[in-house]
Amino acid sequence: MRFIRALVVIAALGASTVSAARADTIMFMDSVPLQPTNFMSSVTLPKFDPNLGILEKVTVKLAGHVEGMAQFESLDAEPAVVTMELAAEVKLQRPDMSTLVVTLPLIMTMDNATAFDGVIDFAGTSGKSYPLLTADDTNMFMTMDMMDLALFTGPGNIMLPVMATGASTGSGAGNLLLQFSTSASANVMVTYDYIIPEPATAGLLSLGAFTFARRRRRRAVQIAAHLT
Repeated sequence: MRFIRALVVIAALGASTVSAARADTIMFMDSVPLQPTNFMSSVTLPKFDPNLGILEKVTVKLAGHVEGMAQFESLDAEPAVVTMELAAEVKLQRPDMSTLVVTLPLIMTMDNATAFDGVIDFAGTSGKSYPLLTADDTNMFMTMDMMDLALFTGPGNIMLPVMATGASTGSGAGNLLLQFSTSASANVMVTYDYIIPEPATAGLLSLGAFTFARRRRRRAVQIAAHLT
């Protein structure tokens, strides 16, 4: 019975330790400045310091931005509705180049163009120019996978590749001239969710285990003495 009671006491101490542990978060940010697509760059972020506690979840947030110029000239002999999308695919990757999160910032235009007015100037009645279009998109990735937790844990920093690819398109006329100039940027934020065990309750757990072991040894000695 004493053995069972001791187990119950240690189990209760263990439950107290778990319930007493408190949760906390820490965040880090880095960015890739605006530059013409297509590019490959990277962000550098501090890893989670295991001395702070036990990492439970990693959240990676990617904010992609695109801006640039778009223009068209319809060469059709009839009127047409011309649409354009200024866009870029911004991708954040792990160090092994596997994808973490992707954004697709884009902005769409729609214009009624007349039959070709005879001048390729991306203006007039059959063409149009947009000197500055901008768009933003945000996406995030959350993981509790043990491999990802290990990847983001340890001393120093982790370097994550960032790719931005131009993805602009246009349509609406069978004979259509399009011209795009796109630049992109990226902001990356990583959030570490972790728990902090309370030292006091952890000490109680160790004390309970020590007391239990000492009583077990004392009981064993008493039994041995009785048998002899």
